[in-house]
Amino acid sequence: MRRAGTLAALGVALSLFVSAAGALAQSPRVEPAPATRPAPTIGGPPDAMAPPSVPTEPTTPDLIVDLSLARVSITSAFQGESILMFGMFDPPGEIVVVVAGPAARETVMRKQRFLGIWLNTGRQSFDDVPAYYAIAASQPLQRLLARSAGGEILSLEDRLASVKPATPRDAADLARFRAGLVEVKRREGLYPAAIGQVTVQAGRLFRVDLPFPSRLPEGVYEVRVYLLREGKIVAAVSRPLPVGKVGFSAQLAGWASHDGTLYGLGAILMALLVGWIGGSVMRRL
Repeated sequence: MRRAGTLAALGVALSLFVSAAGALAQSPRVEPAPATRPAPTIGGPPDAMAPPSVPTEPTTPDLIVDLSLARVSITSAFQGESILMFGMFDPPGEIVVVVAGPAARETVMRKQRFLGIWLNTGRQSFDDVPAYYAIAASQPLQRLLARSAGGEILSLEDRLASVKPATPRDAADLARFRAGLVEVKRREGLYPAAIGQVTVQAGRLFRVDLPFPSRLPEGVYEVRVYLLREGKIVAAVSRPLPVGKVGFSAQLAGWASHDGTLYGLGAILMALLVGWIGGSVMRRL
């Protein structure tokens, strides 16, 4: 009797073991979580697993520039214009601004007094002469260029030294004609002698006022901004600045350019009419 009970107990235990083994075989298998790469942090070291085509840092510093006016409009009452240029850059660095007008041929006349009359005794033409040229900097220009910043930034003297004479002439004579060209341009306000001042605020914001005279030639001007570090150019931005006539003065200029004969006849008739009206008024007075 006791032996039969023992065998029954062993049978029950064996059946429970088989049931537990079957349940474990049917339960889902839990895999260990795969190892994940830590997410890159901003400003941290470059990711070694990133593809070589993805840059880990910008190649050039940021230089953002804008103008307060998109163009200079010349009207009949135009007395000059001042445009504000402002922007932002990645410090440290210094800012140099170069404004150059469209290049064209310029002719310089040499006058001498003969028997009390001024006569033209010589003339010289130059090619590739900028109509306007001005420079502004956040530090003295010679100090900034002392470490050979590169031939891209040119002073007025260096820029005019590259102009080509239309006809060959003696070097000393050419130098005198170039000096006369600079004198005429500066008298018209087109070649400012002083270097403009670029104001830097908070170490990264800058602004400068760009003055333009009343006798400003038409064309597309180039405003170029350079960022210098240790005497070397690290970034540059260029902005075009159109300059042109608008309104009634633009219509007159177009009429004179396209219909010169009719413009001349109209000017003569207008002068005769104004003279006749003026004479009639004076007689009645």
